[in-house]
Parts: sequence; structure tokens; C-alpha cells
Amino acid sequence: MSTSGEAADQMAREALQFSEVAIKLTALGFKNSLALALAYAKENPKVRGKTSLDRLLRENKELKVIPIKTEDVSQFKEYAKQYGVLFAVIKDKSAQGEKVDIMFKAEDVSKLNRIYEQMGYSIPKAQGQTDRKKAPARNPQGPELRVPEKRLYDL
Repeated sequence: MSTSGEAADQMAREALQFSEVAIKLTALGFKNSLALALAYAKENPKVRGKTSLDRLLRENKELKVIPIKTEDVSQFKEYAKQYGVLFAVIKDKSAQGEKVDIMFKAEDVSKLNRIYEQMGYSIPKAQGQTDRKKAPARNPQGPELRVPEKRLYDL
């Protein structure tokens, strides 16, 4: 009977060793995933609010610039966090500290327009944008400008 008792002890030891290995592997996997998450958080810490110009440039996306008064920057920061806009403040040296430029991703233009309205600024017009409701026709159809079409069977 001692052999069956020894066999049971052996099986119990193997089960304990197996459990110990499983716990160590689980802990190691958890540690590695936590380290990976921490590394990602350090690399990409912000998705909204004030950031550095370098961070915006690293994203390789089209950027836009709008001017605001220096005293309005703190109010702008609050709105930008609320609307989820990532931006950088660039001091305008020519304005003697009265104005700063806000640089942001072009994909956030509609959010910035809303912030601009709430702060009492008029929305800046895009380059080439006009107030006309309808653009002039490309091919005016006046009698003196009408050119007869050539048809294949006329050739």
C-alpha cells in the first residue's frame, strides 16, 4: 500500500508544480502587458488639450493655424478640452504679446469653428472661400460665345 500512497504524493507534487508554473506565466504575461500599456501611454499621452508643436508635427497630419488674443488662451484651453481638440500655442513675436497662434489638426476645423463662435470671435474664412452663393458658370452660354459641337459624322 505504500506504493499507492507514494504515487498519490507524487501526483500531488506534480499538480503543485504545474500550478506554480501556471501562476508564474500568468504573472509574467500580466507584467508584460502592463509594461506595454505604460510605454504606449508615455509615447502618446494626450489626445486633447494643450500639447507641444513637436507632438503635432510628429503625427504627420495637415495642420491649421488661427490667431487669438493672449488673454483668451485659458478660456480656449477649457473649450478645447471639452471638445476634444489637441492644439499647440505659438507665440506671435510680431504682435508684441497681444496675440498668439493656435495650431491644430485640420480634421478639427469644425470643432474650432464652434469654439471660436463661443468665444465671440468671427470664424476665419478659408483661403479662396468667398461669400458668393453661386459661382459663375464655367461655360457662359451667351449667343456670341456659343461654339458649335463637332459630331463624328460631320468629319
